[in-house]
Amino acid sequence: MIWTRSSRRIAALAAACGLLIAALPAPAEAPSAQQLIEQTVTQVLGILRDESRTTAQRRVELERIAHQRFDFRTMARLVLGRDWKRLDAAERDEFVDQFTTYLANDYGKRLDRYQQENVVVAGEEPKPRGDVVVKTKIVGGENDGAIVDYRMRKGADGSWRIIDVVIEGISLVANFRDQFREVMNKSGPQGLLERLKEKNAILDG
Repeated sequence: MIWTRSSRRIAALAAACGLLIAALPAPAEAPSAQQLIEQTVTQVLGILRDESRTTAQRRVELERIAHQRFDFRTMARLVLGRDWKRLDAAERDEFVDQFTTYLANDYGKRLDRYQQENVVVAGEEPKPRGDVVVKTKIVGGENDGAIVDYRMRKGADGSWRIIDVVIEGISLVANFRDQFREVMNKSGPQGLLERLKEKNAILDG
């Protein structure tokens, strides 16, 4: 059955994603990948620790600006892998939209579990294709000590965006790829889209 996951890894992944969905004032010069993560962590922790905001307000604010930090289209393409070619242009657009909504709904609902965690940025490491992995560690809370790596890719505009999150060696992209491949093999693109719509309807409820 798809969406069956290790509770600790998913909790850590939710915390990591939640801690990184935020907007920053546009700088005169685009920050490096590590600088972007450092600045974003500071900004997001400020939002999560602001007791004047309700959980709903924090969720709306963080979800609204998630697109500024994550390249969801690239993530969606990587998640489907070779199956991406089985979708036509309209189906690809719909999958990106439904996949993004699923992530936002799923992890946005976990904000109440924030336990004053902090994030230590440990450095960055170059990867193939010009990508960079920024290494971090969660400090405090139930996920204390969890190692979180953010794979980032520079866009045409020169800015870095997150294309994968790896928790203790488990890739978000690879995790979803395995789950979605099973649905694609059984039901094809339309079956996968319908399954995502069903999941999103439940999370919205």
